[in-house]
Amino acid sequence: MVDYENEVKKYLDTLSAPNIAIIGLTGVGKSSLINKIFGNNIADAGAGRAVTTEYTKYSPNAFDIIDLPVNLYDSPGYEPGNEQEYFVKKTIDFLKEKSRQGKKEQIHLIWYVISASAARLTQFDIDILEEINRNHIPAIIVLSKYDIAQPHEKEEVKKVIEEYGFNRVYKIVEVAADPLTLANGSQICEPFGMKELVNLTTELLPQIYLDAFIAAQIVDIESKRELAWKYVREASIGCFSVGATPIPLTAPSATIAALSYMYNRIIVLYGHSNRGLLLAISGITLGGVLTIVTDGLIDLFSLTFPGISILTGGSAATFTAVSGMAFTNTCEILAIEKLTGTETEIQQKLREIFQEQFGKYSSLRISTPDDLDRMRKDFIDNNKM
Repeated sequence: MVDYENEVKKYLDTLSAPNIAIIGLTGVGKSSLINKIFGNNIADAGAGRAVTTEYTKYSPNAFDIIDLPVNLYDSPGYEPGNEQEYFVKKTIDFLKEKSRQGKKEQIHLIWYVISASAARLTQFDIDILEEINRNHIPAIIVLSKYDIAQPHEKEEVKKVIEEYGFNRVYKIVEVAADPLTLANGSQICEPFGMKELVNLTTELLPQIYLDAFIAAQIVDIESKRELAWKYVREASIGCFSVGATPIPLTAPSATIAALSYMYNRIIVLYGHSNRGLLLAISGITLGGVLTIVTDGLIDLFSLTFPGISILTGGSAATFTAVSGMAFTNTCEILAIEKLTGTETEIQQKLREIFQEQFGKYSSLRISTPDDLDRMRKDFIDNNKM
């Protein structure tokens, strides 16, 4: 039997963790931004670990058992004033110290957060942004609280950014991570800008860190699906080099083991969601979720390829791709919906979801790797949940 929890941990150990620094003055909305993109309570008081007297490190958590490989370094709370030079120096020292520790520990990207309603950049902001530029650290200027800023405030802060030339050096994104709530409990607008920030981050981060970041963030489901397809394609392409393989109809665990590469990666993508953990369905562990889904794979295979007892490269690739797409859809559903009922009822519902999603693709056939590339558009662009 495959030890899924151990396999997932081993996979997470292979991912390279990006280091993202979130810098800004007190009250600009850094914690709200972190919590919205990586999950509620990530940046709550006491949740992080101090790495200096000024900076706190946070790591999003998956499955209640392991940190996802993304490191967030949050600057201290401070006000502009008499201590401005002190905090400028400490921030610059922090960035330089991280740089001296080598590529693995250096800051790979900065989110520099400025309140749009402030309508200005402090000298603190200017000094640090110029230092970031001199050290060639990729950065995004995040104009926070954009929902409550007046039009003239928005124009003024953008004007100052343009005057200093920061708009030619840094990407800029406007966000409202935690929109103003009215007395009746309604928000003046929906949160916005987080997906744009995620997209800009994936553009600026080195390629080696993208899988970890996409898995950790919770606001861009499309990027997760794109990455899931990469795993599905890799696993399916590998089938063509295996050759003809007998199907052990009495030993489904052999098939499960062959698909575990793909399943482990997909479940990491969806294990961390804005409504809690994928595994927050009572009584079912990580291994339980995968076992419930995969126990019926041999039956599904016999329905997909009736009468076939030898798995050729093409049929293996077809079965792997169909299983991967179905599992991705199942994880997306579970990341949004919390199943309720008894343990038996939940298990049955989980089986039904997977089998229904499997049925969506069961008529597909793959003969060559080119067929996978043609299949991608239907899976990514035309998927209807």
